[in-house]
Amino acid sequence: MNKNGLKLREFLSMYGLFLLCYTVIHLKFEWNFWTGDDFAIFAKYAQGDSPAAHLAVAKLVYFSKATWMIVLVWLCALKFPFRRALAISFVYYAIALMFLFPINIYTALNLLLAAGFGFEEWRLARAESSIQVS
Repeated sequence: MNKNGLKLREFLSMYGLFLLCYTVIHLKFEWNFWTGDDFAIFAKYAQGDSPAAHLAVAKLVYFSKATWMIVLVWLCALKFPFRRALAISFVYYAIALMFLFPINIYTALNLLLAAGFGFEEWRLARAESSIQVS
């Protein structure tokens, strides 16, 4: 397969879907943050009815994102391939969201995307290990 075909195949994978979703969600987040209500940006995680409740949601959002990045950095430091480290750390993040926030469409879609991405990486790792054994 030529180089362009490989790039297209990778973009059409769960990795490509993850990159697309991550980019769109975070561009929307930034847009809402800089142009809208400061607390509305966290509504996809959970609702709050007071400044204290909004702050509690924001703290949990920060915690979930920060621990996701810590897991990602450590997996990379342990020499996991980046794409695999990203998949594993995103699975962690999606599970953390399910524990930290009410189950809603956002948390459910994160879990679904993480499951697909993680499964694809698991399948690719198995294929790579069977090639190396042969």
